[in-house]
Amino acid sequence: MKNRARIAAISLPLVGVLVGCSSLAAPSLGASTPQSHASHLGASPTVHVFRSRLYGYAVALPADWSAQPDQHWGGIGAPGPVDAFRGQPYVAAWAFTVPRPARPVVYATAITRTAAQLPCPAAPEISQAVTIGGTPARLIGMRCPARGGVLMLTALTTGGRSALVVMFEDVSGIVSAERPDRAAFRELLADIRLQA
Repeated sequence: MKNRARIAAISLPLVGVLVGCSSLAAPSLGASTPQSHASHLGASPTVHVFRSRLYGYAVALPADWSAQPDQHWGGIGAPGPVDAFRGQPYVAAWAFTVPRPARPVVYATAITRTAAQLPCPAAPEISQAVTIGGTPARLIGMRCPARGGVLMLTALTTGGRSALVVMFEDVSGIVSAERPDRAAFRELLADIRLQA
């Protein structure tokens, strides 16, 4: 329990930098469209659509999630501004684009370790092919530190000249939340629509 409190104390400042000081009741930045969307990301069956002016994608977010575009990256090796999303108390996500890396898994691992700002495994514990809005992508995942630490999931598109990078973290340290977190992140990735 002491380790979880330390992890949360270290990780929450990064989340705070990424999502700013706004409350969870921040208004939707996109159009509201009711749909069924029950997941770990939010209990509400309604969603709202966030459209990124920075990076040309749209994503359906649960109604109780907030979106803050153009946030300052809090880690070393800043990729530039990020679109930050905040949901339940320990859960956050963010997205940004970078020039397409030659080795997506190596880049995803490095940026995940940077974002975690905690000791992370040298190699991802999860590495698998996924899609982001129907586009081929790579997903990596790890806990930082490895036992009972922050769950970090990173996915990035692997086609084209630039890559959309979507990251997710759950700082709760609750191991039993990993399966629902992974399912919810995959659902979030499937709900992204890339600019044609």
